[in-house]
Amino acid sequence: MAVRVLPVALALLSVGVVTAAPFTLKTAGGTPWSLASVLGRERVLVVNNPTVSYLAEVRRQDVELQVRDLRVVALLPPGDARLNVPRTLMLTLLADPGGRAGAPYGRTALIGKDRGVKARYRSLPDLETVLGLIDTMPMRQQERRERGR
Repeated sequence: MAVRVLPVALALLSVGVVTAAPFTLKTAGGTPWSLASVLGRERVLVVNNPTVSYLAEVRRQDVELQVRDLRVVALLPPGDARLNVPRTLMLTLLADPGGRAGAPYGRTALIGKDRGVKARYRSLPDLETVLGLIDTMPMRQQERRERGR
C-alpha cells in the first residue's frame, strides 16, 4: 500500500517533547488496561470518542498499524455500544468515565516510542496521514532498515 503524506501541519495543534500521561482504564469486559504497558514498545494513537466509521477504518488498516507498531487506543464513554465493536490486534477500546484520562490528549494525540507526544490533532486524523508522519520519524526509518519493511 502506498502511503500518502498529507500536509500534517494543518491538522496539528502542537508538536513537542511533552511526555505521555499514563492511565489505566477498563475494557468493556472489565479488564484493566494500562497505557504504561505499551509505552516504549509501541507508538500509540489516543483517540477520544471516535466514530463507528473511524473504528472500521482502523480495523481495515490493522496490518499497516502492525508494521509501524502503532496501537490505536479509542477512549469511549462507559456503556457505549462502540466498546463492543470487533477488535483487532492493534485496536484497544476503553471506557473513559467523564473523559478524564483522555483530556490531556485532546481529540487525538500520537505518542512515539520515546514516550513523547509527537502530534495532537483537532479532529480525527486520516490514518494515512498518521502513518505518513510515522514514516518520517528517525526511529521508524531505523526500523525499516533493520526489518526491511
